[in-house]
Amino acid sequence: MSPAVTGILSVKLASRDDSDLIRGYLEDSDDECFSALVVRYRDRVLRLAASILGPGAGMEAEDVTQEVFVQVHRKLGTFRSESSFSTWLYRIAQRRALELRRRARYRHPHTHDGVLAGIATATGDGLDDAVVRQRRLALYAAVEALREPLRSTIYLHYWLGESIESIAELKGSRPGTIKARLHRGRKRLGAFLETLP
Repeated sequence: MSPAVTGILSVKLASRDDSDLIRGYLEDSDDECFSALVVRYRDRVLRLAASILGPGAGMEAEDVTQEVFVQVHRKLGTFRSESSFSTWLYRIAQRRALELRRRARYRHPHTHDGVLAGIATATGDGLDDAVVRQRRLALYAAVEALREPLRSTIYLHYWLGESIESIAELKGSRPGTIKARLHRGRKRLGAFLETLP
């Protein structure tokens, strides 16, 4: 198929809604319909996985994203349309990312303060740089210590720059709930930062 024809098909598929694409894939075995769903949702699933796994877990977030779409490909026939496709997809992604995070081999190893201080000052040009690095490491540790869903909500909003409405869609929550989670997360992080020298 020529690139021009492929581009036209992509435009046609992009304009179709999720239920139409699902029907096209399930009833007509049209792989392009499934590919259109992947293109539509891949970045959002990746961002959701990254928000749960945290900074520095980009490869793991990519793996989760691939695994999620493999699982969706296998189980798309079980989707009952009781919720939107995106809600169903995001729930699968969230469960998979949380499962990966819980595995001991993906947990950050325990290190004592001396090692962290060494990392913070290893590349620093001066005392101010070392203090900034230590505070960043401490803030990262504090965010990592937050429980779900506060941690991923903080990451989605502040690290990945997602809007409250976008986070609400990803999390299957109301915008007011997301605002409350952000408030609670900021409050806990603020209390923690006040204890730092």
